This record gives sequence, structure tokens and C-alpha cells, in this order.
Amino acid sequence: MVSSSAMARNYGEKPSTSSMEEDLEIEQSMRNASIIDHQYEPEHHKDYRVLNAFDPADKSTYSDMIHIDVPDTKTLVERSDGVTKYTAYNIHINGWYHGSVRFSNLYEFAEHIKQKFSQKYKGPEFPAKKLFKLDQKAVDDRRQKIAKYFQALVQHPEIARHYLIEKKLLGFQIDSFRATSQYVSLDIYLGNGEKTTIKCLVSDSTLEIMRILAEKLGFNNKDEFIYHFGLFMAKGRNPSAACYSVTPDNFNPLLTRFLRNFEAPFVSLSTANQKYNENGHYNFLCIRKLIWDTRIEESALNDGTFVELMYKQAVQDYKNGHLDPVKEDLECKLKSCMQRNDKIMFLRTCHLLPTYSYEILSPCTCDYPKPGTPCEIKFGRRQIVLTTKDELGTTKQSLFRATRIRVWRITQIVDKVSFQFEYLMAKDTFEWITLETDQSILMSLLLQSIGSEILYEHNNMSIEQQVMKEKQSKGSYVEKTDKLPRDPKKPIIVLKNAVEETDPLGVMEHYHNYNRMLTTISDGIPQRNQAFTDITNDDL
Repeated sequence: MVSSSAMARNYGEKPSTSSMEEDLEIEQSMRNASIIDHQYEPEHHKDYRVLNAFDPADKSTYSDMIHIDVPDTKTLVERSDGVTKYTAYNIHINGWYHGSVRFSNLYEFAEHIKQKFSQKYKGPEFPAKKLFKLDQKAVDDRRQKIAKYFQALVQHPEIARHYLIEKKLLGFQIDSFRATSQYVSLDIYLGNGEKTTIKCLVSDSTLEIMRILAEKLGFNNKDEFIYHFGLFMAKGRNPSAACYSVTPDNFNPLLTRFLRNFEAPFVSLSTANQKYNENGHYNFLCIRKLIWDTRIEESALNDGTFVELMYKQAVQDYKNGHLDPVKEDLECKLKSCMQRNDKIMFLRTCHLLPTYSYEILSPCTCDYPKPGTPCEIKFGRRQIVLTTKDELGTTKQSLFRATRIRVWRITQIVDKVSFQFEYLMAKDTFEWITLETDQSILMSLLLQSIGSEILYEHNNMSIEQQVMKEKQSKGSYVEKTDKLPRDPKKPIIVLKNAVEETDPLGVMEHYHNYNRMLTTISDGIPQRNQAFTDITNDDL
């Protein structure tokens, strides 16, 4: 029998809070559910590959995963004499060019790993040096061996989590960029299109840039700022219109990339605009809120600096029509708050809107309710929302709550990459939902951020508070205690490749087959966590 939550999904309604009896059975459903996956049965697609799969309920997983690809090579000239040529291996991370690295530097890195982790690493050896010059076939063979080495290397969490990986990736990017100046100015746009310029080093990582920005904006608690906001690369929403400058009047960012600490934002932005801009459609850096529940946002309203930054984004989203539809009485209230410059009341009024606090991504194609359905998609409020039209042209919304997603994965058929998530549609029944989009990696990172917030909220509640929340899950209880500052060295969500001995998704079979280096590494040391198994009635 289909639950009321699953039925509501068909009619664009928010699923109601399920009964305690049903919620207590969700964990069992996660283990025993049958799986519906109509469109992507491997036997129907010989080129089908699972590139990455993430299991938010796995206690042994780790966080902040990235995708690495080594698709080809290029010939460069030595900086020392400007004549001698050498082959460099192009590294792409999260779907974007990262840097071109010569073999000797990669070999040096592999030797360092061997010295430090010789007793822990079990896998293919890094390709040996050759005394003679390689032809193109031998170069490609070496590239594939390098890919297999890194693929095996990052399957060892104690190695993949080490700071050396992050440091080396950052170094590879900086060396490849060949900057002409060490000190630069970097423009970062706030939520309303207001430009803030900071002074930094070309080599400053994302975390260092965020700390510099937090200080300039006046945040006393830099860690809280770094946790609640993210640094993104974005572009204008109209691909046919050139965008040479960004102003508050035209600011309506479409996120393209979530910057991580293995990269230098100045270099990433410069490289992207050299390689990927089309018809003057340039990328820019912007700060976006990473708060996915209005209760979390409510607890931050006592900090004027947080209020200022959240207010700017909320007003711009309202002006851009991202909060539509808005009821007449609430719209009058929003306009009144803007006239009085009552920022806190404006945000609290936004909290009453079910359309508030979403990131609207590019339109894509999904297989729900049937394959090939065009849809608009947005992430927010701890859920994914798909907007589609039926045969009669009637608009319908389908809501997928993050706490009912058992696993998500990024797949590829030939050159088409898709984002898939396995959703608890009914009691004991999961269904794979497939989105054909070029933003698969961004979706994965946003979903990780949502899960991170859920875990952080639960980990910072006392046992008494969790019991109170459980008992009052059907009432209006809202946790309003002051949140503890986040320790930046302690990740707060655990996610990994769903590659286990049981291999329920058949991931390992596909991992052995695909011909590109596409894998994951971690930003920091993980903590063992109950992950999504600690969710209470309110969350389900």
C-alpha cells in the first residue's frame, strides 16, 4: 500500500508528517525494499557505467567527495629555456579543467605516498619511468595506468583523507597556471549582486579566501560563516546574452560550481573564463547561503552580520521572482518590511513561504513520471523539487525529501552523464529517479550539504532535547538553543562511494570496467556517525 507521503508526491503537495509506527519502519524499509529502476537496467545499455555512488546511511563513509578525471594529455614547453617540450597529463576535477601535470611531478607524488603509506596501500603500482621517449600509444597507456593508480589510491580512506592529497592537488593547479603576479584582487559578489573586492594571493585556497572575506564582512565567528555560506562559481541565467559585468540590476546567478579547498578560487575562475566562456558569457564568484531549514536560519537572526548577508540574498531572490507564488497578504508584508528596512521581519516573513530558500538549477530532463519528461529543478528546504507538465499542460510539482533518499549516484551512458537518487516511494519500495543534466556533480555536493546540516543539527542536541523533540514531533516544538560553533577540522557528514563487499548496486562491477579516472577523495578526517539513521519524526 502506498503511504500518504508517496501519494502526496504526485499532486505537488508537501508530504504530511507520517505516523510514528510508519517512521519506525523506515529503517527496516531501507534494508528490505525492492528497487524500481526502469530506465537504466545495465543489460539494456552496454555502455552504462556507475561513475560514483553515495550512501548517506553508511557509518564508515567520509565527506566532501570530489570527482577526478584524466581524459587526455597536452604538450607544453619548459619555462626554463622556452624550447624543450614535454607531455603533461590534464586533470579535471568536478567536471572542470584543474591543471596539466608533468609525469615527473606525478611520479614524485607517488613516491611520497609509497614512503608514507607503504603498509596501507594495496593496489596497482604507479607506472615506472622510461629511459626512452614514448610514442603516442605509450603515452596513452601510461595515462590509463596513472588513472588506475589514483583510482585505487583513493579507495583507501586513511590515505584519501590525508591533507597531502588536498595540498598536492592545490599545488598542481598553481604550478600549471603559471601566474605572472603573486598578489591579486578578487571580486566576489554578495547575494544582491553587490561586489566585494579582496586582496589575496594567487595560491590562496577556498578556505583561506572564505576567511579573508569573513573578516572583511565583519564576521566575528569565521567558522560559522564558513559553515553557513559557500563560495560558488556562477554565470547569468540567459545563455544567449553576453554578461561582461555584474550589477545588482542584472544579478540572477545560475550556479555552475561549488568551490572546495583543493583549489585556488582565483585560478579556478581565471581558467574557467579562459576555457569555458561562450559569447562573452563569463563566470563570476558569488557567496550563497547553505542553510536548508528555516529553523537553523531563525537561530542566526540575533547576529546582525548574518542578518545583513541573508537579507541581501532574500531580497534579490524575491526581486528575481524565485519566491513566486506569494500570497497577497504576505507580499504586502514583504514590501512593507523592505520600505521600513526591517530585515529581520522580512526574513521571518520569508520563512512562511514554502518557496523560500531554494537554489534553482538549470532545466533538465527526468524519468518521472515517465522517461523524457522536461522539468525544472531546485534544491532547498531539505528536499528536491521537480516541476513538470502533464499531457494537458498542467503544472505539477513533485517533492523528494532528503531523509527518504537512501543513495544517490552519478552515471554515464556514452557521453551522457546523469544524476540518480534512490527514493523511498512507498513502504518497502524504492524507486530510482534519473535526472539528465550537466549539473550532476553540483547536485551531489548540494545534497551532501543538506545532509550535513541535518547531522549537525542532531549532533548538537542533547539527549533530553532529542527525547523532547521525539515526543512533540506532532506539535509545534522548534529547537531554538544556541548552536555550538563548528570545528572546521571535524567534518559533519559522512558519505562515500557505495562500494561494499555485498555490492548491492553492482557498483564494483562497473568500477572495474569504466575507462576514465573518476573517483572521490575527502577534504578532512571523518567521524563515525549515525548519519541519516538518527532522523526523528519531524525530519521524516
